[in-house]
Amino acid sequence: MDTFREHLLAEGLSPRSVKHYIGGARRALAWFEGQGWDLRHATAAQVADYLATLPRTWASRNLTRASLRHYWASVGRLDPPLRALRVPPKPRMVCRALDEDDARILSKAARAHGGREGLAVALGLYLGLRREEIATLRWDAFDGGWLTVMGKGERSRTLPVSPVVAELLATVERTGPYVFAGRFAGPVSTATVWEWTRRLSAAAGLAAVPTHVLRHTNLATANDRTGDLRSTQEWAGHVNPAQTSGYTRTTARRLTAVMDAITYD
Repeated sequence: MDTFREHLLAEGLSPRSVKHYIGGARRALAWFEGQGWDLRHATAAQVADYLATLPRTWASRNLTRASLRHYWASVGRLDPPLRALRVPPKPRMVCRALDEDDARILSKAARAHGGREGLAVALGLYLGLRREEIATLRWDAFDGGWLTVMGKGERSRTLPVSPVVAELLATVERTGPYVFAGRFAGPVSTATVWEWTRRLSAAAGLAAVPTHVLRHTNLATANDRTGDLRSTQEWAGHVNPAQTSGYTRTTARRLTAVMDAITYD
């Protein structure tokens, strides 16, 4: 796996992608070894048999295809049976944003609670940060009312800090380079941020809210209030506006506005 890891890093992939692709290749290697087969020289029929053991979802099949494509490239195979790795169409993304009333309740609970849990929730609701971005947030990322975030694919974005976030930052003790300090001088785990979010939302009387729903809520609200998908895309740190549109929602008010706009007088 060391050679495979070096290949992935040389491709310029993010640490997160490297981790996922190594996991995908390891699972395939273990299965092929259990069958007495060699993954390096796998046939299309053997790959199809392996694929049949996996969930028939876009995420699972797409990860497997990408993992094995990189694996075969790392071992110098020129004719990998990629066509046998059939991937179903990617499902249309569904916005999972909280409605306005629930978002208001959760925001109020975060401000009242304060501390690390309150701040973590506010970073999702007001800045749209991903769970990984919240967990690894550093104090030196803040500068003069702005926050620079390193997101997926090593893409950075710089956002103005909401007054609510600034207020809650003051409730967190600074004990090291990370805003959410964990054990051994590192940051907390993403699982910890997930648990904080669910615990605070449950305490606020809501169904337990996963952290990524906060990002959905932030981006949907941004687009609802501004009607500016391009700026929402920049705020989210997305390369493709089609990705951003998956985080937005259609409201009854907007549909009515479309109806009102369609006249032929």
